[in-house]
This record gives sequence, structure tokens and C-alpha cells, in this order.
Amino acid sequence: MAADESRLPVTILSGFLGDGKTTLLEYILKNKDHGMRCAVIVNDIGALNIDASLVKQHNVSQSKESILSLKNGCICCTLRGDLLEEVAALAEAKSFDYLLIESSGVSEPQQVAETFAVEFAEMHLQAADDLKAEAEREAKNSLKLADILGQGGLPKVARLDTCVTVVDACQVLDNFNTSDFLSDRREPGTVDDQDERNISDLMVDQLEFADVIIINKTDLVDAATLAKVKGLVKTLNPSADVLTSVKSKIDLTRILNTKRFSFEKSMMSAGWLQSLREVHVPETLEYGIGTFVYRARRPFAPLRLWETIRNRLVVIQDSYEDMLEGMEISHEDGSDGSDAEDDAMDEDEDDEEDEEDAQPQLDPVARLASKNADPAFGPLLRSKGFLWLATRPVMSGEWSQAGVMLTIGGGAKWLAETPLDEWPSDAKIRRKMRGDFEGEWGDRRQEIVFIGEKIDTIRPLLTAELDGCLLTDSEMKEYRKIMKGKGSMEKKIQRLENRWDDGFESWEPPVEEGHEGHDH
Repeated sequence: MAADESRLPVTILSGFLGDGKTTLLEYILKNKDHGMRCAVIVNDIGALNIDASLVKQHNVSQSKESILSLKNGCICCTLRGDLLEEVAALAEAKSFDYLLIESSGVSEPQQVAETFAVEFAEMHLQAADDLKAEAEREAKNSLKLADILGQGGLPKVARLDTCVTVVDACQVLDNFNTSDFLSDRREPGTVDDQDERNISDLMVDQLEFADVIIINKTDLVDAATLAKVKGLVKTLNPSADVLTSVKSKIDLTRILNTKRFSFEKSMMSAGWLQSLREVHVPETLEYGIGTFVYRARRPFAPLRLWETIRNRLVVIQDSYEDMLEGMEISHEDGSDGSDAEDDAMDEDEDDEEDEEDAQPQLDPVARLASKNADPAFGPLLRSKGFLWLATRPVMSGEWSQAGVMLTIGGGAKWLAETPLDEWPSDAKIRRKMRGDFEGEWGDRRQEIVFIGEKIDTIRPLLTAELDGCLLTDSEMKEYRKIMKGKGSMEKKIQRLENRWDDGFESWEPPVEEGHEGHDH
């Protein structure tokens, strides 16, 4: 048996609460056709409707949350300590043919997959060193984990075979048409009070990273709805094997021992990324879903862009997330019913109304109504890419929208502003990077993939909206004069900011070291 085949194969099951993950897990455990003894890691054993004999025949354990955070503080560089220990022990026992991991409904599969990816071997070794250097208060557990990590982590003993996402056919489209955050739908104890991720973004994360997508509960929707859901799923992830099911009953050979998973492939499988790279995307217009890429080689005027998006989308930035956390804390503190507190609330009412006028995105429900009523943005389901703001010539901006939620933040430094000695040494990679350069501004550009319904109708409307945000010819002359003039880049940025208003939040500079290949 090849070394790779000797490792314990693993399938990860993702999906929202109620979509059918647990039903699928039960079906696998009760099915004898696969002939395998399975180990299972779940979040809640009590939710499994299987008898004691099946639990004994297989191996079902409940995970206990334990997060190992590396010193670099990168959120995608956290290792699930409980998962490391549990999987390593099961692999070492060599008593099982297969491992199934049921992720929490609020989990992002990429973060679980990173625990198994050989691409993160160096990170595992660094984590081992960090753990060995810890204080002795949890020395035994720390040293045990350090030993696992020091030997190369889970990739040495386990092989991630397939990432499966289960979705409810009744809910997919609704989850793109909601203003809900996870905290709005949470079951008690499942979501931290400070977790302000939203439903639309999380569903997109689960769909775009999957090898296999199961559209469940197809008996509860009509043919037209099912066709639209299929089209959306295939557009979001053209590389995935898309299955349909009733009560999560499928051909298990499609999710067990498929050898489909590749971390690199999963990172590149999203439909928006394939559209940017001009990879052929399967035709989905028959389902009413289409894509197009907006491109431009001049910067946006920040204020015009802000005015274009602020009334139609919930614009999420770091300060907005901080504000939400503050609102949550205030809500939890509650009111003690005192007259003083009531008076204070009355005095603040006008200020809150003024803030809503200035920041309409603070009202997600109203923004959803505005989006749905807008002929250009209403049919838009997903968009992602990067942008160039006139006041920010050094760093690109990242644009990621799902439903009514639009997240805007800082991306990588433009290559035009990156010294050649910081470029990869590989000549082929350099040539590819050079391919993004055009004209006097190098690789600076607008490049956003849009996915939606009625794409031929909304394409000219969205294009006109975004074109209206670009600098005009006369403004470009001013921009060129500033950028080509004398002085440091800091001085030039100051002049640009004096010329064009920029209400977007500050962008943190990208992480420079030890994060090659990460998609922040």
C-alpha cells in the first residue's frame, strides 16, 4: 500500500443547521454498502438519531472546542487543538477505515481543511515550537499537541479526501436575500456574542470551497426554483460535483474515497476567480444565472463610489464591525428602567436619526429593500474582485459581496509599487505577473466579477453605475499631475486626499512575511 493510501481518509461535512448534514451522517452510518468502519467527530452527539449499537460499531465522539492561535495573530492561521488530538489518536489506532467530521453550522470549511493541508506544514512546525515554549500550566496537553505538530501535523497521518457542503433547496435563494447576521439566527451557545459574520457571506464560503455540493430537500421546491438553485451553485463553484437529494440520500461513492480534495484546487475553484482568469465556466444561463467581469484602467473617485453603494448595500468595514459589537454590548447591558436612562435615550434619538441619514447601511433591513427595488443591484447575487481608489495608489482594495452584504477592505500592494527584488524569483511567475500591467499605471485597475439573475439586463446598468464613479478625463489630468510630480509617495497621497474626499475606513497594510498563498 502506498504511503498516501495508508493515511486515514477524511470527509468534512459542512452546512447550516437544518440543511441535512446530520441526516446525511446518519445515512452513512446506517448504510452497510460502503463496508467501512467509520469514526465520526460531531458537535452534538445528542442530535444524532442512531442507536447505541451503531455508536459502538463505529466511533462517535463529540468535539470540545480548543483553539490554538499562532503568535502572528492571523485569523486563518488558527489550529483546532481538539481536532488535532482527536484525529491523530484515531489515525494512530488504525482501527477505522474512514473518518467523518461534521462541522458546526457556523464553520468555514477552509479553516478546518487547513488543519489537514500539507501547504501548512511549516505553520504546524512553528506552532509546535510555540507550544513547547509555553508556561507549564498546561504542559502535558501542550507537549502532546507539540509532538503531533512537530512530526508534521495531521497531513502525516490523515488525508483530507472530500469537502462536502449540504444546502437546503428551500433556503439557498432566501439566504442571498436576507439582512440576517449569524447572531440573529443563532441557537443558544452556538455563536459568540461578538461574532458578526452574516448569513450570505458564510453560505458563499461553504459553497465556494466545497468539492461536492448536495442540494437537499428537492422534494419541497418546484422545478423552476430547483433549476435556479442549481444554476447559482454551479456558477459559484463550477468545479464542484453537484448532487440533488431527498432526506440526504445520495450515492455515497460520490462523497467517500473520492480523492477529489486538493487545497490548491479548492482555493482556485470559486466561479468568480475562474471568471477573472478567463477559465471556461459551464453555461448556466439556461438556469437564469450569469456572470460578467467589470474592468477599468482608471481609479474610482471614493465619494462617488460610496454614494453609489451606500443606499443599496450594507457596506461592512472594520469600523462597522466594531460598531456592531458595541451595539451588542449595549443591548446586553440593557436598561434598568431608570428615568435618567430614559431621558438619555430620548436625548440621543435625534443623533441616531442623523447617523442613519449619514450612514444608511446601519439599517440592513432598509438596505435590503432598497437593493431589491433597484434594477441594477436587485438581481445581483454575488460579486468579488478588487478596486483602485484615487486616494489609495499603493494598495488595492478588496470587494466581496453576497446578497445585500458588501465587505470592502484593504488588499495587497499593487505590483507597480512593489520593488522587483520582492517579486518571486521564478521567471514564469514574473511573466504572468507582468501580464497584469497595462499603460502608465501598471497593474492598477478595477476588476470585479458579478454573478446574478438577468445578467444581460443588469450588465449595462451596473457598468454605467460604476463607470460614473471613475475619474473623468479632466480629473485624470489632475491625478496624473499629482502622481507624476515631485515628492515622496506620502506627499502625493496627501495631495490626492486633499483633492478627492475619501470616507472609507483605513486599510491595514498586508501581512508581508510567512503568509504566501493565503487569501486574506
